[in-house]
Amino acid sequence: MSFHYEVVFSLFLRENTPAEVLDELRYHLGLAPEPPRNPVLDYDFPVLRPNPDSYLPGGEHAALREQLRGFNDEGDLHAWGLHARLFWLDDQWAEVWWQVVQWLAPHVEDNGYAGFVREEADERPAVLTFHNGEFRLDEP
Repeated sequence: MSFHYEVVFSLFLRENTPAEVLDELRYHLGLAPEPPRNPVLDYDFPVLRPNPDSYLPGGEHAALREQLRGFNDEGDLHAWGLHARLFWLDDQWAEVWWQVVQWLAPHVEDNGYAGFVREEADERPAVLTFHNGEFRLDEP
C-alpha cells in the first residue's frame, strides 16, 4: 500500500535568481510548456505541477510570481514568491523533495520557514526551513 504526502513549498527566492533557474522552475510547476535545455533536475516531466484530479482537500496549487517585499533608499525591493501545495505518493516524495530544496537553497532569500510535509494520516507536519543556504526538515 502506498502512502500519500501533502507537500508545501512556501518561500521567496532572491530577485537576482538566475533566469535559467526560474525557467526550469516554471517548467516543473507546469507554468511553461517546454523543458529547459540543460536542466538541473533530471526528470522528463514537471515534478512540481499540480494534479487537477488530486484528492487533496481544496486541490493542488502552484505559483511563482515577482512580489514587492518592501522599500529602501534605492527603491522597491522584490523577490520571487514560490508557493506549491502538492499531494505526492511516497516514492515521489522520497526521491524528489530533497533534490528540489537542494537545488533552490542557494537562491532562497530568507532564513526560516519554507514549507512542510505531512503524511496524509499525520496530525502534525514536518517543517521545512532554510538557514544560510542550508535546508532542514524538522520532524514533529
